[in-house]
Amino acid sequence: MIPGGLTETKPATPEIQEIANTVKPQLEAKTNQTYEEFEAVEYKTQVVAGINYYIKVRVQHL
Repeated sequence: MIPGGLTETKPATPEIQEIANTVKPQLEAKTNQTYEEFEAVEYKTQVVAGINYYIKVRVQHL
């Protein structure tokens, strides 16, 4: 892996779903929508001054 580069895409884990769940209320507030389905599907990470997570989420809003 190149420093600052992204990892390969990996299937989402329960820990990744927890991260997605923590940002869900922020997204709902910003978009003024309620998401019935909010399921993390896959993700990549990037190590810089910490770890950035890029998470693909399947959503369905009401």
